[in-house]
Amino acid sequence: MKKIIYAFACMAAIAILAACSKEDINSEPVQYAQSDKIYGNSLNISQTVNRLYTFIPTGYNRLGGNSMVAAATDEAVQGPRNSEAELWGTGLWGTTPLTLRDDSFSESYAGIRATYVYSEEIHPNIIDAVMSKADRDIQYGQVLFIRALLNFELLKRYGGYPIVKSLLKADDNLNIAKSSYDECVQYISALCDEATTLLPPTYATADFGRATKGAAMALKARLLLYAASPLNNAAGTVSKWQSAAAASAAVINLKTYSLYTAGTGYDAFFSTLAGNNEIIFLRNQVPTNTIERLNGPVSLVGGEGGTNPSLDLVNAYERIDGTPFSWSNPTHAANPFINRDPRFAKSILYNGVSWMGTTIETFDGGKDKIGTKATRTGFYLRKFLVPSARWTAPIGTGNHSFPLFRYGEVLLNYAEAMNEAVGPDNPGTFGLTARQALAMIRTRAGLTANQSVPLANDQSKMRIAIRNERRIELAFEEHRHLDLRRWKTAEQVLNQPVSGLRIIRKADGTFTYTPEVVEQRVFQAKMYLYPFPQSEIGRNSSLVQNTGW
Repeated sequence: MKKIIYAFACMAAIAILAACSKEDINSEPVQYAQSDKIYGNSLNISQTVNRLYTFIPTGYNRLGGNSMVAAATDEAVQGPRNSEAELWGTGLWGTTPLTLRDDSFSESYAGIRATYVYSEEIHPNIIDAVMSKADRDIQYGQVLFIRALLNFELLKRYGGYPIVKSLLKADDNLNIAKSSYDECVQYISALCDEATTLLPPTYATADFGRATKGAAMALKARLLLYAASPLNNAAGTVSKWQSAAAASAAVINLKTYSLYTAGTGYDAFFSTLAGNNEIIFLRNQVPTNTIERLNGPVSLVGGEGGTNPSLDLVNAYERIDGTPFSWSNPTHAANPFINRDPRFAKSILYNGVSWMGTTIETFDGGKDKIGTKATRTGFYLRKFLVPSARWTAPIGTGNHSFPLFRYGEVLLNYAEAMNEAVGPDNPGTFGLTARQALAMIRTRAGLTANQSVPLANDQSKMRIAIRNERRIELAFEEHRHLDLRRWKTAEQVLNQPVSGLRIIRKADGTFTYTPEVVEQRVFQAKMYLYPFPQSEIGRNSSLVQNTGW
């Protein structure tokens, strides 16, 4: 099965990476070729590195039942029932194949092994006549970055894990104990540092999507932010926050990246590739309309309903003047969807909004509230979607390259780390305060006032502001489930039922709005870390299962 999956991934690589080149139909597929047939040919070398990118996470509706990770958090629920996200969010999670959720264990190690095939059997044997040292360094830098990223995929799920540092053979000792969390952080950080020295800051257009110097640095910045957070820093060691701030500052000081403000700004970022300097690293994919269809309102023929944003998330969006929204305010409650943070309408489809030539109706009896796939919360997903990417006539497609690292996140990482290290208004040696970094995000969003959150006048209040800003800015980008864990707030947040909004249209055409519970949630203390698959525990006698599993 692994060979089948790997072969399929390899065939897809040409479509995934613009830099991929076609193989001769009569040639031996490079993934099955002996190493000496690869390192003697520059095209085969490049194709081997290209195929490593197939191990990069895909994002979007990648879980079973075409569900998003967001639908296992307080961000959303999945419309169609019994998806992997629903089972995960309701606590039906375990160590067997049928109960593992968001499991990347085998895939990550398969990718890590593939990087060692390159670094041990191919890279040392490439001679100058085949590929220049400069080009060899760039290829090897990409391999190191992918190795670091796949190791981070393990760390963020399982905590400490067995580190593999070489290409294992059948007669090697395969019983490898997991290293401590800090040891794993040090190892991944060193990989990032080495990759940073080899990778270029940018590429020519034909190589768009490859790992860059900034990508390696952004990975290290996120890694150190997680390491400094309460889940992994029980002692509250301030120097860990300082290191995290320095790592994010290093990305900022590259001066390579900026917030995307062209066109409609925030929403346009997610479907714009050319000239988009907010992109640091993404999962490059060919244009499609699959995401639109899977998350499409059910009144559109073939719309699958998909991800239904929660009322809990909707309530977190402020007013356009940067003040909180409140259902207790009669003015707010009378027209709850107007004069909100502009990111609300760019992220969520709501009752009465126009989309793909139709008006969304999520009131009781409305055309988008009927059927087994209809929204359960009163909302549909808007973020990532391209209005012209229709799956019915007139058919169109849009760019859907999932942003794994972007400059907006780096600014938020910096703001959080700086606030924890030195407070909201101390620039340290970096020339930028946590408040100023946060204001950059809120200004791009289109808020008309309170961009610098002046009421957050101490570290504690700024912490609340930064966490809410992450919730809004990074919604549906696979950060929330990890943020709640690393902050150690998941037991409070993810044990609360998820709410939706029941909307009733009155005879005069106005509406009443009533919050309602749409899904119960379960989160136990053991769930701060994922369980190792029981099959791996059986194979590796030195691997100790995470506590509680």
